[in-house]
Amino acid sequence: MTKESSDIVAGGLTRTIVTGGDAGYFHLVEELVRSIRLFRSAEALPVAVIDRGLTPAQRMKLVDAYGVRMLDVEWEYDFPAHRIRGRQHLKAQISRAFLDRHLPEFDLILWIDADAWVQDFAGVDLLFSAASTGKLAIVCQASRYSQQVVRVRWAAFGFAEVRSILYKNARKARVPERDARRIGLRPTLNSGVFALRRDAPHWEAFRRRQAQVIRAGADIFSSDQLALAMAVYLDDLPIDLLPDSCNYMGPWKASDDGEWLVEHYSPHQPISIVHMAARPDQRANPPTPIDIPLVSGGSVSNTIRQFSWERACSERAGKDALPGIVEVSRTPA
Repeated sequence: MTKESSDIVAGGLTRTIVTGGDAGYFHLVEELVRSIRLFRSAEALPVAVIDRGLTPAQRMKLVDAYGVRMLDVEWEYDFPAHRIRGRQHLKAQISRAFLDRHLPEFDLILWIDADAWVQDFAGVDLLFSAASTGKLAIVCQASRYSQQVVRVRWAAFGFAEVRSILYKNARKARVPERDARRIGLRPTLNSGVFALRRDAPHWEAFRRRQAQVIRAGADIFSSDQLALAMAVYLDDLPIDLLPDSCNYMGPWKASDDGEWLVEHYSPHQPISIVHMAARPDQRANPPTPIDIPLVSGGSVSNTIRQFSWERACSERAGKDALPGIVEVSRTPA
């Protein structure tokens, strides 16, 4: 059995990766899928894409070029029209809590946001391995890269109002004050990348908590992240907090040879999953080149998009670049 063919049944557990996007995000969906295909074939590791408004031509390309499975999902809850306002892309925030139902033939399910891509497959393997134990494999946003541990609004006489993401969203969702305080000072779990066993109890808690906050008026976009936090911190479900490299959102740095995006601080480990959250300049098509510092000093002008690093990734994977690669010149800044 080859290395790739054994991947799908590693540890006797079948695996899949899921993402989603609309027509405006197609370029990012494609780059994420390309980044996976450089390391694993469609037979070795199936990829599913939730259609949130792709065109027929875009769907066809994903299926024909990359062996992707398209998932057509409906709104899982009854929303009044004013809460959706035509934003079909919000289905991803809802449907990811139902992935165990949409993909019943797989034992391990890994969600990756479309504005992320895989540079080094070690992080993918780690996510699947951690999830195989029955824990939620995820990265928290409180780390050595956090510029602020918790936001507060200072008032007179030394009083302060907690302004953390979880507390703010919990209060908006009318979560009882006692529970809002319990989660308010806990690390935010970034739901942009996470892995779970299909039979883990987290799915049911995820759905129950999401239904609770949505019915209370929570913002649909942030409902999944709040619901996951409530499932972990209020329902005491087990988690495995993984290194930042499994869902890295900056600050950015490159290896001296310009072949890797690496962690900003020592020992400058290669980033496994590059996540362009809060970087509209990089998600745009085309993205704006930025000055990326090099480990030993100086910088290189490049983007953090997958196509900017595909050649180096394909060489490390021992494969030819996939058809349609877009080469970008990398020049010293």
